[in-house]
Amino acid sequence: MGFWTILMGFLSLPYLVLPSQYLKKPIRIWILGIFILLKYICNIRHEIQGIKNIPSESVLVASKHQSAFETLALFYYLPNAIFIHKKQLFFIPIFGQYLRKINMISIDRKGGAATMRLMLRKAKAKAFNGFSIIIFPEGTRKKPDEKPDYKSGFIGIYNEIKKPILPVAVNSGKCWPKHTFVKKSGKIIIKFLPLIQSNLTRNEVLLNVEKKIEEATKKLFNYF
Repeated sequence: MGFWTILMGFLSLPYLVLPSQYLKKPIRIWILGIFILLKYICNIRHEIQGIKNIPSESVLVASKHQSAFETLALFYYLPNAIFIHKKQLFFIPIFGQYLRKINMISIDRKGGAATMRLMLRKAKAKAFNGFSIIIFPEGTRKKPDEKPDYKSGFIGIYNEIKKPILPVAVNSGKCWPKHTFVKKSGKIIIKFLPLIQSNLTRNEVLLNVEKKIEEATKKLFNYF
């Protein structure tokens, strides 16, 4: 993955001076290459379920987060989708330059209320322009056996952009565990669940998102 990323990074240098919309194609090629490497080197396949639940309109995508795999898969399979990510990712060599170019929404976690207000304005503008916003409600990767810890911060984005939520369940932690380079063979499943509509109360949103994602995620582990 490291060699492939460096190779694609150098081959795609001309795209850094082109408009950002042209960069999506080489990024998709890079992600596809990682899928192929996982399949033939690590014997890790993947399956996408619930494609019919992805609407044509922009939405707030709320996903379970167990590995780096879903960050790649969500960008690859969702049209016009961007992440809200920590600002420090911009400083990763090669990767950070392309991340900045593709116009993701960055946030300085130490920036306080002013940073949060700026992030909300950017998210609203992106949603208005047809982009889906991808967030991980628990804030970080979780091991499959860890207790869920859904933060309420994403509700501010939900209230600001006034879009439905597309919940996503994953079982990637079984094949691509947290905090280890070791990969385990098997099938990763990404499942898009039915939409949660807008205009719900704070408690309704939090409970619905956690319940739907956690129930679906537990069922996915039956595939192993």
